[in-house]
Amino acid sequence: MKSSKWILGLMVAVLVLALAPSSFAQVNLQIFNTPSPQEVATSRNANISDPSSIGNGILVSGALIANSPLTATAMTFTFPSIITSATAATTGFNPDGTSIANGGGGFNLPGSDPITITGATGLFANVSIATVNWTAGTIQLTLPGSSNNTGSGTFRLVGVRIDVNGKTAPMNATASLGSSSNNYILQTTTIPIITALGPGIGAVTVGSNGTNVNQGTALMFTNQTGGTPADPTAAIVIAEGFASAWRTSTQVNSQGLNLASINGTLIRLTVNGLPAGVSASLSLPGTGGVANALAGNAATGVSFNGGLTTATVTSTQTIAYVQFNAANLSAVESFEVDFTLSGTPSAALTAGTISVAVTMGPVGAAFNSQQQPTAGVSSSVGGSPTLTTSYVRFADASTTVTIGSIVSANTTLLIPYAVRVGAYDTGIAIANTTLDPFGASGGGATPSAGTLTLTMFPRNATGADPSFALTTSSTVRPGVGLSTSGTLVAGGVWTGLMSDVMTAAGKTGDYFGYIFIQANFLNAHGAAYIFNGAGFTSATPVLVLAPPASNPRNSPISFTTGAEVLSF
Repeated sequence: MKSSKWILGLMVAVLVLALAPSSFAQVNLQIFNTPSPQEVATSRNANISDPSSIGNGILVSGALIANSPLTATAMTFTFPSIITSATAATTGFNPDGTSIANGGGGFNLPGSDPITITGATGLFANVSIATVNWTAGTIQLTLPGSSNNTGSGTFRLVGVRIDVNGKTAPMNATASLGSSSNNYILQTTTIPIITALGPGIGAVTVGSNGTNVNQGTALMFTNQTGGTPADPTAAIVIAEGFASAWRTSTQVNSQGLNLASINGTLIRLTVNGLPAGVSASLSLPGTGGVANALAGNAATGVSFNGGLTTATVTSTQTIAYVQFNAANLSAVESFEVDFTLSGTPSAALTAGTISVAVTMGPVGAAFNSQQQPTAGVSSSVGGSPTLTTSYVRFADASTTVTIGSIVSANTTLLIPYAVRVGAYDTGIAIANTTLDPFGASGGGATPSAGTLTLTMFPRNATGADPSFALTTSSTVRPGVGLSTSGTLVAGGVWTGLMSDVMTAAGKTGDYFGYIFIQANFLNAHGAAYIFNGAGFTSATPVLVLAPPASNPRNSPISFTTGAEVLSF
């Protein structure tokens, strides 16, 4: 009895050992990835692996535990967004991921930087991509089978891009097997792909880079009919949002390729508010005399699309693109764009602003077909490249800054000191010199009439009294020399006393202070003097200021380039 029980136990043990090779997994699968440390938050084609490591991708490693038969099985990677890259053989696909021969409809994707398997060794020498479902965000691979596997192996899945616009980071992908009874065991199910998301553009400001002269903002007057604008130049500085946001055509792709169909990241500049007939020439002055350079990068870092050093925009052709020829993925960089206005307005101007909207580009939806910019042309119809011929693309996240003003034609004058107390008064004379002997062909002014606005800033013994203002009109005409409508005609001279101005403004008492005079025409000039009617006369300056609209008065004073340029 005891002998039979012992024999039965031995048989059970032998049976268990005999069944062991087929009931335990024999290839241990682990998955590794060096995630992209940061991607642009509006990217339609974000890399899922570190772009500074060429050929980097999702690494799958299969370690042999014991010889065993393997059953071919599906390994599926699921990404947290739609996939926006394709295999090399793909010419088009439907929204459900099924292929379309010859791009006959659906959404086209380029295959020049494809989703592919690289570095396949040993066991995985014949691993293949079975399906890509773009809208579902899944890639299914076929892991090979073997009647008696005796090896290990590795492979990489590279070239995967996803649309991260509207997403949050960190971002992970997941992996799964189609069967649990195939002698593969999956140790890793979660794969980090993107650590952080951030703005591609950190700041856009009016100003200059390095030692360049600050061009400020441009200025046009509403009565300009030709010639050079009052201030034709402007400049902005565009700063990178994070160190690896800007990439060349080589840095932007996942496999170290330098392909014409991959444009790298671009900066799209959209200039709005240019009057018809007026154009803006764009240039890249670099930093400290280095042409077309990124700040801190001595190489030629940037150019306009097609490698051009300049670009031109108009009221109808509003877009220019800046491309990166060299970029440091470890440093936050910046560059300057200068604007120069020229041309003759084709219609009467109205007051307004000229602005530039700056965003990462090209701009477009994840899947569509829009026009592509042509080399040497600022933009084509639609202004955005097609996905079939250009990577990468972004959602629009424009930062808009004002680079110019169109203002009513006026002259700002300043009388630093005026009085009206006792027998003392201040005489003021303003001349409208838009009538001159030079004529249009000789650079003369355009004759125009306009009103005067006087803003008084009185002071008292302890400080300043509230200011008050007066604008001439048909009913407010202090002094002499104004027309019945209250305007000072071209070639006219208005003269008045401080006492006349105060009476017209409804003010009584003494006055000590300064006066701003805004003449609503160009080329106003003036003179003033303090007198007592008994032999005392003393001149007081009437200074001409640079237009505050283009030269803000809170900037440092410089008599050559600063905001407050005073003259007699």
